[in-house]
Amino acid sequence: MITNDNKNLAQWAMEYALKNGCQAAKLVLYTNSNSSFELRDGKMDRLQQASENGLGLNLYVDGSFGSFSTNRLDKKELETLIRSGVESTRYLAVDESRILADPERYYKGDKPDLQLFDKKLYEANPDDKVEIARAAAEEVLGKDERVISVDSSYRDGEGSSYR
Repeated sequence: MITNDNKNLAQWAMEYALKNGCQAAKLVLYTNSNSSFELRDGKMDRLQQASENGLGLNLYVDGSFGSFSTNRLDKKELETLIRSGVESTRYLAVDESRILADPERYYKGDKPDLQLFDKKLYEANPDDKVEIARAAAEEVLGKDERVISVDSSYRDGEGSSYR
């Protein structure tokens, strides 16, 4: 989930980049989490859970373009990344084709919610997820002697970004 603190940090980073040598910048702050349950022949083989937070920056400096990212979401760290990024980008060749889209083409909001997030994700507990993977394996296990092994899995995740 992107918090107001995250949004404030992203806005600060954008302003900092523009005040420190960028003529333009594009930023994406993201947070993702996912889990997966993998079974082999109906038995747990791998359990994995991961989460990440990060920030990606595209810097447009004196006609050159540089792309940088970090998972260290701290103002001091971001100051160093941005200053180093601006300095590094100045060494790159000018690329007149690398520009931001016309702001008239940016999404302005006020459109209906596309209902792309399934809130049932929060209702399923880990045992339910394993049972879904196990049920998928059982559809095949023991049904045909030519099948010697069955892998099945359940995966889910969610992600948010602020641009």
